[in-house]
Amino acid sequence: MSAYPPDDVRLPAGDLKVPLPSPFPLHAGGELVGAELAVETYGTLAADRANAVLLFTGLSASSHAAAHAGNPTPGWWQAMIGPGRALDTDKLFVICVNSLGSCYGSTGPGSIDPTTERAYDASFPELRVEDVARAGQAAVEHFGIQRLHAVVGPSLGGMTVLAHAALFPGRARLLVSISGAMAANAFAIATRALQREILGHALMRGAPEPEVQQAMRWARKIGVLSYVGNALLDDRFGRDRNEPMVRPEGAGRRSGTDFEVESWLEHQANKFVRQFHPWSYWYLSRAMDLFDLAAHGGANAIRAERALVIGVHEDLLFPLDQQRALASALRDAGIPTEFVDLHSHYGHDAFLVEERLFRPLLAGFLDAPQPAPPPHAAPSSQPGAAASNEPA
Repeated sequence: MSAYPPDDVRLPAGDLKVPLPSPFPLHAGGELVGAELAVETYGTLAADRANAVLLFTGLSASSHAAAHAGNPTPGWWQAMIGPGRALDTDKLFVICVNSLGSCYGSTGPGSIDPTTERAYDASFPELRVEDVARAGQAAVEHFGIQRLHAVVGPSLGGMTVLAHAALFPGRARLLVSISGAMAANAFAIATRALQREILGHALMRGAPEPEVQQAMRWARKIGVLSYVGNALLDDRFGRDRNEPMVRPEGAGRRSGTDFEVESWLEHQANKFVRQFHPWSYWYLSRAMDLFDLAAHGGANAIRAERALVIGVHEDLLFPLDQQRALASALRDAGIPTEFVDLHSHYGHDAFLVEERLFRPLLAGFLDAPQPAPPPHAAPSSQPGAAASNEPA
C-alpha cells in the first residue's frame, strides 16, 4: 500500500508459481480451485532450512522485492534485500509472496475462474488477511521449511505477519511488523470505504473501462493522501505552480497554471491505473478492514522468541498508537518486544524510501538471534527504543 509503486511490475523470468492446496478453503467461506501464488526468492536456503524469512507485502506490491538475475529491474524493497543489506542474502533465504487476491501472478479477482472460464471479478470469494497468511505458509511448506527464522511485513504485510503468527504459532522465531496494526481504526476504515464506494459505483454497474479507470484514479488519489504526511506535501510542493497541463474534468477552474501537487497526484493515479486490477484493490482493501487479531485471541495466541514493531509518528493511516499498543500486547503475552518509533515526512510510506532509518533496525534485529526465553517468561519491562532522523 503505497504512493510509490514500482514503475515496472512485470513478473520476472522464472518467477515461481506455488500451487495452493486445491480446493483452498477461505476464512470467510468459499474456496478456490487450482489457485497459485507468485513467489520470488533471494539468497540460498541453508541445508538445515533454518535461515528462511517470509516477506509479506503492502497492498499494491508484487513479489518482485529486489533485482535478481532473472529480472534486473529494481524491486519495491531494493535497498533492503541483498548481500550485506538488512535482509542479508549472504545469510538469509528471503521468500517474498505476492498476496493472494492480488494481480501480479497470484490468483485474484482478475484470474480465470476454472468453473466459468471467465475472470472472477465480483464473483471472487470474500478475501481475508488470514487467507493471505495461509497462502504464504503454503509457499513456506513448498520449500520444506518447518520453522522460519523470521516473518516480516509492512502495512498490509504488517497485519499479515500477525495473522500468520496467530494461525501458525511458533512457526517463526522472530516477528517484524512495520506500520501495521492489530485491527484497522475508524479513520482507516472510513478512508478505504470511501475509496471502495467510488470504485464500486463503477464496478458494480459494469461501467465502461474509461469510467472504471476514472474511478480508480479518484480512489487512488484519496489513498495517496492518506499515505504521505502533510509535512512532505508542504516541503515538496507548497503552493508551487507549473505550466498548464491537461486537467481532469471538474478539477478546479482554469487559471492558466496548475498547482504542482495536483500534477503529482495525477501522475500517481495514472501510473497506478496502468498497474493494478480494480477488483484486487477492492478485495484487498476490504480484507484490511475486516482483520482483527482479537478474533484469534489477540497477542496471547502468538508464540515467538522475539518481536520488532516499528511505527512512524507522521503515519495517518496506521497511527503510532496502534504500533505502541501492539508492542505492549506482545510484551504482555511474554514475548520480548522492541518498539521503535520513527519520524519521517513520508508517513506511512517511510518504509519504502527511508533506508537510512529502517536498514540498521532490521539488520540488527534479524542478525542478532538470542536464546529463546523460558516458558511463561515475564513480560519485558524495557521501554521501547526510539530512532531519529539522523543518518544511520
